[in-house]
Amino acid sequence: MQSRIDRHTRLVAWAKIVLPIIALGMLSTLFLLSKSVDPVSTIPFSESDLAARTEGQQISGPEVFGVTPRGDLISVRAALARQNAEDILLMEAVDIAAQIKLTSGQTVELSSATATHNADAGLVTLVDKVTAVTSTGYTFAARALVLSLRNLEAESMGRVTGAGPGFTFEAGQMTLEVPKGEKEAHILLKDGVKLVYTPLKNEE
Repeated sequence: MQSRIDRHTRLVAWAKIVLPIIALGMLSTLFLLSKSVDPVSTIPFSESDLAARTEGQQISGPEVFGVTPRGDLISVRAALARQNAEDILLMEAVDIAAQIKLTSGQTVELSSATATHNADAGLVTLVDKVTAVTSTGYTFAARALVLSLRNLEAESMGRVTGAGPGFTFEAGQMTLEVPKGEKEAHILLKDGVKLVYTPLKNEE
């Protein structure tokens, strides 16, 4: 009986020495494995991406809406927008898609590569590859175009080219507005307008 107690006592004594050593070995192994993982390599962004995302406030998929006193609806959507680095009142955006829905039911679809939005003035300036397509069959292309979110007004900055049913045109400037005393919106071309008419072929 005494020998069994002695063996049990020796086993407990050895366990007190061996088990802590094993535990320390396991902990050191885990520590070494964790150090072998590079935390930077697991981030799915390059350094340039991180710098661009942290450079300023940024919004994905923003939308801006406006309603004119007449009830025309204006909406502007973008893929990405961020605050201008020099002017806190300006937001810069890319991949722009805008729509003007007139009270008459007609629509004007606009797009551009970039744009700036001035909230105080209620103006969106579309820049680079600006295009406009009306539901009445007219298309326009311009370098830049200023769109008001408060009134039914749009004005190209510089020359504009386009086409309509049976003709093409060039002009120094294009404006979209509602003339005084009128109810419908008009697209006006001015400053050296050049129009080329192409008669439609009669179907036999």
